[in-house]
Amino acid sequence: MDRTPPLWRNYNFILVWGGQSISLFGSQLTYIALLWWVLEKTGSAAVLATVAIASSLPSVFLGPIAGAVIDRLDRRKLMIAMDLANGLIIGGAATLLFLDRLAVWQIYIFSLLSATATLFHRPALQASIPNLVVQEQLVRANSLYQISASGAGIAGPAIGGMLVGFCGSGPTMWIDAATFGLAGTLLLFSSFPSPRKEGGVSLNSVIRDTIVGFKFLYRKRALFFVIFLFALVNFFLAPMNVLLPIMAKDILHAGAQGFGLLGTAISAGMLIGGFVASRLKRFKRYGLGIIWGIVVLGALLVVFGLSRNLPLSMVALAIVGGAAALANVLSIVVFQTHVPNELQGRVFAADHAMSNSLQPISLAAVGGILVLISAPMLIIIGGIAVAIAGWGGYLVKGMKAL
Repeated sequence: MDRTPPLWRNYNFILVWGGQSISLFGSQLTYIALLWWVLEKTGSAAVLATVAIASSLPSVFLGPIAGAVIDRLDRRKLMIAMDLANGLIIGGAATLLFLDRLAVWQIYIFSLLSATATLFHRPALQASIPNLVVQEQLVRANSLYQISASGAGIAGPAIGGMLVGFCGSGPTMWIDAATFGLAGTLLLFSSFPSPRKEGGVSLNSVIRDTIVGFKFLYRKRALFFVIFLFALVNFFLAPMNVLLPIMAKDILHAGAQGFGLLGTAISAGMLIGGFVASRLKRFKRYGLGIIWGIVVLGALLVVFGLSRNLPLSMVALAIVGGAAALANVLSIVVFQTHVPNELQGRVFAADHAMSNSLQPISLAAVGGILVLISAPMLIIIGGIAVAIAGWGGYLVKGMKAL
């Protein structure tokens, strides 16, 4: 009989999860407010892509060493500092915007700074979850974070759009800054262990610890392949913000309303995927779950690329979102259970760096590629590549046993 107390009775987990969930919602408000301001100011899709690239760069250049820093510091204190830093960054941008003193080039700076704070915060959070809950509750705990992120992806844009229309982009972003402050404050009242190396942070120690992290991943080929899979998926999904409006307008002839429905379908699918993952009990074949999640994701991308019917396209994207959410939750649990806790900051940071490293290339190249091939064909090619890579998991030693 399982005598482990349910997660809702875990005071520390509820404080951390609740605060971060509120912050995820706030970040969606800033996404909409900033997107709307940039579109009004420039009317340029290229500027939007550049903002996305700026947000991806810290993961590429700082990701590998960020984990070494995380593993040498108190993770709870680091998360508090990064939450407060993000609150100041977003609050500063909001204030400049409210005063009508915000320039487009400053958006790039704010995006870089905010992404850097998030780069240190996210791996620290993921590495802390095993210190907040027992191993049997890891899938459910990570599923709750997935549900929070998906729920924020559904409700945030709708509420953000109303707030921007009602009070403007600046005040809307102030709300996000406040949610970061709240998340950091709730962390102050939480308590959980944070295994870390002694000796402080120095350039030599960071480089040495970073090498140790990559050597660990190199030896664990199955874990390295999981990172490769998600890097490939991110490469093909990164341009979806560019491809979805094209599909809605030129292929499905569904207009702006159809564009909104396609985006909602993905978020709804991810929400359902999070709920499905949270209900998995005694499920131990995480490797097979990741393989099949990626295969289904790729196959349904092909269906979406072939579809000329809005309801079918929505169903396909909902399944894409669900498969992505399930594979994501299981991959996080795999790292949390197969990597020593004192190494998890490095491994999660390396995961983020490698998984996100191809996104800037994808975003930069999509415009030129669309000159050569159509948006549906690009989606179909991406789906086939992802599905084949997923099947390749059967050939990787140890993957099925994860």
